[in-house]
Amino acid sequence: MKKAFLFLLTVSVTLRAATAQGFDPFLAAQLQNDLDSFQTAYTLKGISASVIYPGQGMWQGVSGVSHAGVPITTDMEFAIASNTKLFTGVLVLKLVDSGLLQLDDSLYEYLPTYTNIDSTITIRQLLNHTSGLDDVTSVPGYPDSILNDPNRIFTASELMTWAGPPLFAPGTDWSYCNTNYLLAALIAESVTGQSYGRLLRDSILTPLQLDSTFLDVYDSVLYAVAHPWQGGMDFVSTPRVSLNSAAGAAGAMYSTAGEMAQWYQALMNGQVLSAGSFQEMTTFVGSGNYGVGISEANFFGRTVWQHGGNIWGGYNSSMMYDTTSGIIIAVFINQLPAQAFMIARQLLFTLAANPLGVNENTLDHSPVVIFPNPATDLVTINLPSSSVRNVKVFRPSGELLQEHTATHFSISTLGSGMYVVAVTTESGPRFYKLLKQ
Repeated sequence: MKKAFLFLLTVSVTLRAATAQGFDPFLAAQLQNDLDSFQTAYTLKGISASVIYPGQGMWQGVSGVSHAGVPITTDMEFAIASNTKLFTGVLVLKLVDSGLLQLDDSLYEYLPTYTNIDSTITIRQLLNHTSGLDDVTSVPGYPDSILNDPNRIFTASELMTWAGPPLFAPGTDWSYCNTNYLLAALIAESVTGQSYGRLLRDSILTPLQLDSTFLDVYDSVLYAVAHPWQGGMDFVSTPRVSLNSAAGAAGAMYSTAGEMAQWYQALMNGQVLSAGSFQEMTTFVGSGNYGVGISEANFFGRTVWQHGGNIWGGYNSSMMYDTTSGIIIAVFINQLPAQAFMIARQLLFTLAANPLGVNENTLDHSPVVIFPNPATDLVTINLPSSSVRNVKVFRPSGELLQEHTATHFSISTLGSGMYVVAVTTESGPRFYKLLKQ
């Protein structure tokens, strides 16, 4: 085990704050309608969401309540649960950038031996969940141990003694596991001689001015926290010390939707990591398509980097970054069960159907202009051919895919999803939504 030493992780990143320089009011109304519709349809307690749309700025919306008589506000904090892992992963990658670690270093170089934890596992295998370790938060009796004494502080080292036999040999398979990120934090502490909470604040939170973001148990809570609900019960009076000390670097952070959108913006815009570490973060492996603290998915034909989280008592979160447009979405719910992911995906769909320069104010919603709609192959523009000069089909991001001079054409080569059809007529351009099934 390498000897620990005191180290102050310095950074020079600054937060390029999102602005609300003119977010289209019609689009903002659609996003708010999405929140309100989900809140009503699924009888959710409360929702807080934030969107950064390049060229438009930031939109923030809320729906529902924290508790009786107290509505959700945009400055309320929610547990981000497993979205904490991205912070932990980035913290470790910053140590790599500083030359203190290598991703192919093994656990035995930094940590003592633990039963059922293979000391030859590498840091990279921890971060991308290919270590094969048993998840200590899933062992029998874990919930009882945590809830029996809700004021007890659990340490990551103590939790390591709970690990069961490994699921597979390191590097041979993939399995999502909280143990991995608890160990990653222990390594960061070992190599720097500082606590995970101090490293987090000094290297990420303070430089990025994330003043409403904190690690529970170890940080002060400066602002109002939305009450957590589970099974119809308000758990605000139940201490969360044991729960969040155990969740630690794998799930104990709180924030606002606005600050989490700003966090993603700084990270995805290259303000936090070196190019090499950013590439490591976005190298996705295994059945979970997992990189470091984020996974890759495909929605509506778009590649999205995302992560979600749940934590008992209960909070649900979802973060998304659309690689096509640069759109960032953060959604928090103060209730379990809930599906913040479903709301985030709906917000992305709404935004994707409104590319810059083509918003709801310019879309023609006449249901008979394009038919059939939704379509699978041939479509027809129901306008006089003599008045149509050309027809263009775009992705919602604005990428031109097809151009036609006729009003009857095929979309068989397009993937499923939403498209924008721009029809130039003698009287000017018209825009329509077209859904390809």
